[in-house]
Amino acid sequence: MASRHKEAKETLRFSGIAASRGIAIGPAYRYFRTLLYGEDHPLAVTEVGQEIERFDAAVQKARQEIEKVRRVAEQKVGTPASSIFEAQMMMVSDEFILSTIRQRIKHELKPAAFAVDSEFSAHQDMLKASDSPVMRERADDVEDIKQRLLRYLLDRKKWLSKIEEPSILVAELLTPADAILFARSSMLGFAIDGGGLTSHVAILARSLGIPALVALHSAAEHIETGDLLILDGERGELIVCPDKETLRGYEQEQSYVLGSGVEAEGPILEAGAPVVKTVDGHDVTLLMNLEFGNEIAILEAERLSETTALADGKKRLGLGLVRTEHFLLLHDDFPTEEEQNDLYKNLADRFHPATVTLRTFDVGGDKVLSGSYREDNPFLGWRGLRISLDEPDLFLAQLRAILRASERGNVKLMFPMVTSPDELQRALAFLQEARNMLQVNREPFDEHLPVGIMVEVPSAAIMAESFVSMVDYFSIGSNDLTQYTLAVDRGNDLIATLYQELHPAVLKLIQLTVQAGKRAKKPVSICGELGGYPLATPILVGMGIDEISVSPTAIRSLAERIHLLRYEECKVLADRVIANSVSPEDVKRQILQFLSERQLIDVFSETTLRAGFGARLIKK
Repeated sequence: MASRHKEAKETLRFSGIAASRGIAIGPAYRYFRTLLYGEDHPLAVTEVGQEIERFDAAVQKARQEIEKVRRVAEQKVGTPASSIFEAQMMMVSDEFILSTIRQRIKHELKPAAFAVDSEFSAHQDMLKASDSPVMRERADDVEDIKQRLLRYLLDRKKWLSKIEEPSILVAELLTPADAILFARSSMLGFAIDGGGLTSHVAILARSLGIPALVALHSAAEHIETGDLLILDGERGELIVCPDKETLRGYEQEQSYVLGSGVEAEGPILEAGAPVVKTVDGHDVTLLMNLEFGNEIAILEAERLSETTALADGKKRLGLGLVRTEHFLLLHDDFPTEEEQNDLYKNLADRFHPATVTLRTFDVGGDKVLSGSYREDNPFLGWRGLRISLDEPDLFLAQLRAILRASERGNVKLMFPMVTSPDELQRALAFLQEARNMLQVNREPFDEHLPVGIMVEVPSAAIMAESFVSMVDYFSIGSNDLTQYTLAVDRGNDLIATLYQELHPAVLKLIQLTVQAGKRAKKPVSICGELGGYPLATPILVGMGIDEISVSPTAIRSLAERIHLLRYEECKVLADRVIANSVSPEDVKRQILQFLSERQLIDVFSETTLRAGFGARLIKK
């Protein structure tokens, strides 16, 4: 698909936050949402009654409109995500704010539009000043309500919420209602300057199953309707007017992403098992990463797992990482033990007998934590297992919920952000306490529940030998391991290019972990983005990684790559690369030479996407 503009435009690349995974390619639809403001002017005493009536009518219309959107949302994304609009309904029904506005109209003789603007703006300012990132992002919901009321009071036309042809929506601001209503038409995905990972519009994107980028800051002003866009929800990039080589690479990757191509090409895994064999017969088990709260993603993973079933219909392709903290995005507080158990048990039942690996809440850092403290450096602060250990009631509730869901024997437990054996020992003590509680109540659970840790900080990798006797398996979280090893925040545009997953230091830490696991005959998996990075595949296979867990959309392409490799050759490559490389460039050069000699460059061509070919990076 080409741009509608006759003159070639410069290729630009913007870095944002991937709020919902996937890849979209198509023309831009530039959405302008003019903000309304209420002007102050004297109100005659005789106008007060009529002005209050106008305000009450506007409130009633807003409620009716929000309820209509809620019903549409419930049909498209289900009840949990549609509850976002119930929260909006509560805001527009808050009698304290409404009565304050009426009082200002009556006693201060202020026009309704001005009173609405000033009162809701004050409420927004209060939310923006909150220490909680979740509360700060809720200010956008208040803006939506304010604008809705002002539109009625100022007698402005209804906002356009339909796209005539398949397009990627680009805007400075998008509200939850916008997202739902545009999703009824031909929206391929959306990219917005504002928002965050925990914003309601981001939650809806995940529930709708459409790719979305947020926090792009200045992207919208550089984009016109008709510009060809690549929205990369896997890597958090928006490419405007891409060159032919980049477009070709993304079109190839997108062919894997859309439905994974399973039916069209036949089975991608060995019959009846989630295992892929190299040319010389070495087994690598594939698993899927999954975010809670996204029913569309669960359905896609479930469908993919069904392709590995034998005649008995039982699924074989399991979940190597279930990010339980993503369920928190739909709640203002931690869910109860019963709510968690219902979710975990449902997931375990749906994938049985395939493995379901439940990671305890990994919040803090760049992840949602309602009511959290504001920290100068959250990545090095109160996050992951540290929070769980400091909140024993919440931790025990989750552990009991996971144990109760393990009754059928296909659940695994994983602790995040473990930095020392003492820390893990404390977590295991809580786990034993949870077991004891269930035994007292005669509640069944898997007595042999496998327990593992995420290896995502250098100390855990370096001390893998000290951890290995305490766990049943290791799972390497390459994203955080790379950030902590290289002291690079990949979300910081100023240094994002220093984030190099194939840095020799990162590979050596992975190798230490694998070696410790091999000596103790404990399986080692990898569940970070490195697992789906094509250039990394020969190295991971060569190092002897037992399991690779990636997003469902990446399963097919990963399986095809492994099928083309020889384990013994990859082993020689991995040993040589790790022993001799002093830079990421050294690593990449040797891998590319390895692939070129075996005429595999074309199969691994999507690696060019990560370089942003032909694109000028726009700083935020």
